[in-house]
Amino acid sequence: MRLDAEQRLALELALQELEDCEVYLFSSRLDPCQIGGDIDILIFSKADPFQPSQQTSVRFFEKCEEKIDVTVMDPKKPT
Repeated sequence: MRLDAEQRLALELALQELEDCEVYLFSSRLDPCQIGGDIDILIFSKADPFQPSQQTSVRFFEKCEEKIDVTVMDPKKPT
């Protein structure tokens, strides 16, 4: 996983208030041989997708001005 200490802390803080969800990092940040790239997060949540996506993106950017893409899916209705 290619996240530095600042990015990890920012991500932990951005996700700490989300309840009843599972969070996964995916895409190029999982490959230690690659460089650059945005941070892609998948959140499985029953909540309205806009709320956890917006909350996570804003809180992350407050701590770390790095590009983050947040995808939220209902675990019972994957599309």
